[in-house]
Amino acid sequence: MGMRGWLGGAGGLSQRRVYAPLAVPLALALLLSACTARQSAPPASDTRPLDQALTPDNQQRLEALWAARQHGNSEADYQIAPGDLLRIMIYGFHVENGSNFDMEVRVDDQGMLSLPVTKPVHAAGLSVNQLQTEIVAQLQREQVLRQPMVSVFLKDYQGQGVIVLGAVAKPGMLYLTRGGQTLIDVISMAGGLTSGAGNYILLRPAESTNTATDGTTIRAASLTLPAANNVLPSAGSDALVIDARTGSAHQQLLALPMRGGDQVIIPEAGLAFIEGEVAKAGPVPLVYGMTLTQVIAASGGLTYPADREHITIVRSTGAGKSRQWNVDLDRITRQEDNDVVLERNDRIVIPAESGRAAVYGVYKTLTAIVHFGVGGTASMW
Repeated sequence: MGMRGWLGGAGGLSQRRVYAPLAVPLALALLLSACTARQSAPPASDTRPLDQALTPDNQQRLEALWAARQHGNSEADYQIAPGDLLRIMIYGFHVENGSNFDMEVRVDDQGMLSLPVTKPVHAAGLSVNQLQTEIVAQLQREQVLRQPMVSVFLKDYQGQGVIVLGAVAKPGMLYLTRGGQTLIDVISMAGGLTSGAGNYILLRPAESTNTATDGTTIRAASLTLPAANNVLPSAGSDALVIDARTGSAHQQLLALPMRGGDQVIIPEAGLAFIEGEVAKAGPVPLVYGMTLTQVIAASGGLTYPADREHITIVRSTGAGKSRQWNVDLDRITRQEDNDVVLERNDRIVIPAESGRAAVYGVYKTLTAIVHFGVGGTASMW
């Protein structure tokens, strides 16, 4: 490109005389600005924080819960609860038409089962076999029959309520319909995860929540998505954290047997926030399993001055605290380090490398001068 075109085309010498005195101070000002106003990363550690699902306390509690729920997980071990509908048959006790006693009875709110042939029997918390034994003993104590034969059948499971809320298609109260239903079963009953679901499942076991199995202690407001997003695992929390990502060490926990009173919480993936040397800084909507390299790509990629070896990630650890650490993007690209799966509200800072920032400052300066001189844009890089 000739000097005439570079400084303004048809304007000739008169325009060069106007712009040339401005070019040097403008170039120096812009170059100094580029070198001094670079984005710098906050001080950070080189150690990544331990995944919230892999903390020793969380792991121990999950293992204990898994072990405890492997016992009494068959249909026969299902614990009767208020609201369940039972069919009671008593052989040898004849009703008006001469047939054996055969009646469907629902367990009341106090867990009692009322039969016209005997006093009320406490049924809640018993298995079918245990209730059958208790009715036999009651009939003998009251001398209704000497050797009664009793059969009990579960007709309708309405007492074992599980709360599923957050990023699922149909959040709300669900009822276990048989013994042995698992975590993945209840998530499926809720319509499955939405596209905005995060990487983790939070579980509040009935053993720690003391929630009534009919869900009466759960307010309707707690079924909303914002409420689910605000449930964050923190020190002392009763919420267990399960890593739901494919291939995680927690995959077997999707087969964890559920109990009435359990609460399953699926927070949304939410947003990550990227700043510094990227084409489009700002919030980035996350999807399930989204990584650092994917968020950078979604932000239009890195700009020329970006320091790829000193990217900082700042992550909330609860209770107003945060942890930050350095990531080397080149090592991730070479598969020497694992990519970072991002979490809700992560902040990514991409600093500028000083040498590249100076070169890029010159480029921006020259571009600005050419733009100022010709009233258009010229590509100098």
